[in-house]
Amino acid sequence: MKKFSSKIAIWFVPALLLLMGSLASCNPDDEEEQSQLSRMFMPTGTITSTSGESQVRLSWREALNVAGNITYTVEVAADTLFQTPVIYTGTTDTTSIVITDDNIPVRQKFFARIKTNARGNVPESRWLVSNGFTIRGVQIFVNTPVSTQDITDRSVRLRFNSRPGVSKVVVTPAGGTSREVSITQSHLTAGFVIVDGLVAGTNYTAEIFAGNKSFGVTTFQTKEPLSGNIIDLRGIVGRPSVLQDTITQVPTGSTIILKRGQTYTISSTTNLSKSVTITSGTDLTEPNLAAIYLTSNFNVVAGSNIDQIVFRDVNMSSDNATSKYVFNISNASTIGNMVFDNVQASKFRGIVRLQSSPTTITNFTVNNSVIDSIGSYGVINVDVATSQVQNIAIKNSTIFKAERIVTSRNNSTTVLLENLTINEAPTSGAYLVDYSTSSANNVSGGITIRNSILGIGKSGNLTIRGVRANASTLVQVVGTYATSDHVETGNPTPDLTSYNGTSLELWQDPKNGNFRFKDANFAGKATAGDPRWR
Repeated sequence: MKKFSSKIAIWFVPALLLLMGSLASCNPDDEEEQSQLSRMFMPTGTITSTSGESQVRLSWREALNVAGNITYTVEVAADTLFQTPVIYTGTTDTTSIVITDDNIPVRQKFFARIKTNARGNVPESRWLVSNGFTIRGVQIFVNTPVSTQDITDRSVRLRFNSRPGVSKVVVTPAGGTSREVSITQSHLTAGFVIVDGLVAGTNYTAEIFAGNKSFGVTTFQTKEPLSGNIIDLRGIVGRPSVLQDTITQVPTGSTIILKRGQTYTISSTTNLSKSVTITSGTDLTEPNLAAIYLTSNFNVVAGSNIDQIVFRDVNMSSDNATSKYVFNISNASTIGNMVFDNVQASKFRGIVRLQSSPTTITNFTVNNSVIDSIGSYGVINVDVATSQVQNIAIKNSTIFKAERIVTSRNNSTTVLLENLTINEAPTSGAYLVDYSTSSANNVSGGITIRNSILGIGKSGNLTIRGVRANASTLVQVVGTYATSDHVETGNPTPDLTSYNGTSLELWQDPKNGNFRFKDANFAGKATAGDPRWR
């Protein structure tokens, strides 16, 4: 047994010493010392970013406790934990670095981490991580988002500021597949490109490129498609009578689409009996609306009960301003809504006249329109005491060179004149609003004139009149101005605000239909008149 014990002692003692030495070499204090050194040599403070169109500059404070030549490594990734691939690595011997759009994509959020590199006996530092940053990117699109007038249900006009090298537009529907459209020299010259064949009622993103570099992003939503029964006449050209031939044949509730830039004639009395909407179709390549030229009038079929008649986005004119109307209604009928929306109407004796047999229109509306050169029957004229227009609303429009505006021989419920520019109207001795029959001249819900501008009378006449109605009719005038050459000699419009200047001093060229303000100090320039001129 003694011999065996001696052998154990011979090998056990050296092994024990070796183990103790190994444990000593793994001293936790040494690891902590290395960690402290790594922190001591880190870049300090926070990383700041300064973004431009095509680059971003990252800056930081220099590492402490390190003398001599120092270099830093910069890495960029899409997440702050750097679990996604590093897409850029750079080295610098200063406390900043510039990263360009050649290195990382624009308009995307990235993070940077920076460390002090090892040098001699000095180890590399730990990483210092930035907040998110982006390269702002070039933006040459003119409208972001795209203006509504540059959008249809199936196309878009993308306006941009031309720059050398611009080569393509990529249009992407939400959740869909991108489509690429080349930019030609003609597009660069025009400053826009039209993209057709889009899906109605859809959100899109458009991005414009010079090579592979993004030069701008914008968004838009295509308009909703027309619904209901659509009668599309855009494929029929060179036949001006096609509207007259079609309008009386269509099912009730139809929408008739006219081709922009084309003229359609109404050469004989055309009697309507059904609801219908007449409108110019969308076409970004043609700026002019469809035109309806009347050498006769519209009328209605006797006994008709029509829900609505709508003219939208059309020009209307006649061959004789002393005898023609848009509607000269002589047959008994009932019409729910008669609407003129974004219409330019010129050279008529009157727009709508109810002339003999009883007719009732529930709502008569003119909106966003320009009406000029109108004779003695004005915009709306109830010319027989047995007919009636219950509610009259004329708004967001310009009326000039008109002998009358609203005239009625029967009661109404409401009259609203709002956001109007009126000049050279009405004529001498005529009324702005005239309920002329003493036994039927009540507007039970009142007459309201709001945020409008009244200029000189027709033909430079200074003897016009204001509002004539039953004494019980409330006439409310708010935010409405009268030029110094608007002079009312009877039934004055109450509560007008005087403008100390003539119509020629207020507007740039009112005689030729330019009502942009000449007087930049006009108090109502942002609130009064047709909004198109503000």
